[in-house]
Amino acid sequence: MSDWGRTTYGDPCRECGFSWSLSLEETVSLVRAAPDVFAALVSGADGSERHPDLGWPVVAYICHVADNLRIWAERLAGLAAGDNRPVARYDQDLLAEARRYREISLAGALWSLDRASTDWTRAVLLAEATGVTLVHPDRGAQSLLDVARSNAHDSCHHGWDVRRTLDPT
Repeated sequence: MSDWGRTTYGDPCRECGFSWSLSLEETVSLVRAAPDVFAALVSGADGSERHPDLGWPVVAYICHVADNLRIWAERLAGLAAGDNRPVARYDQDLLAEARRYREISLAGALWSLDRASTDWTRAVLLAEATGVTLVHPDRGAQSLLDVARSNAHDSCHHGWDVRRTLDPT
């Protein structure tokens, strides 16, 4: 339905290599695996590590992925329950500042990501059962698959950010 991801990032993503042709099941698998993937990536790190080309330290990227999944889970669950309003925008940088990402422990961020991934998966199942379509103020009409791909890309892309931060070779 929406070509936003492909148009914005390329197919595959010019930076992280994410493929926008993944099925719903494949995107759900990627998001469900995210807590373990990030935990493995940060093994031995303290979360304060920062890539010179990026704005956030490692812990902030994990917090962002968790918050992004949680926000989209809320949106999908609301639509599945019958809400038909357009989804609201959010500013990831303002959210990061309000939640003080840099001060959250790495263990706490990983815990949050695990719970957000589980909630997101449940919301996707609810949305799939009801056949939701949402309207995003910038991206237009989006199917559940569009949303799932976008959310999986966010997780994969920021996994790539963490990976290149911790292993710049």
